[in-house]
Amino acid sequence: MGGLGTFALGVTAALAARAFAPRLGRWARPAARGVVKQGIILAHGAQVRSEGLREDLEDLMAEARAELREQAPAPGGAPAGAGGQAAA
Repeated sequence: MGGLGTFALGVTAALAARAFAPRLGRWARPAARGVVKQGIILAHGAQVRSEGLREDLEDLMAEARAELREQAPAPGGAPAGAGGQAAA
């Protein structure tokens, strides 16, 4: 396609876009709004899930710290809570 053919194609595309723009705009805005709404819903869901994961992680860390405190050496040298026996 030569320079004149490309120019004619460009002019035709511009005229077609101008003719269909109002109909396309009426369709595109609600579609774009729907996409934004879905993004907000997904972001909220991800936030809720991440808060739940954070709470679970905090619980695990608290349990691990409690276990470490139980296993810390007592002043006599034996691990606390072990009853003087080696852990299995």
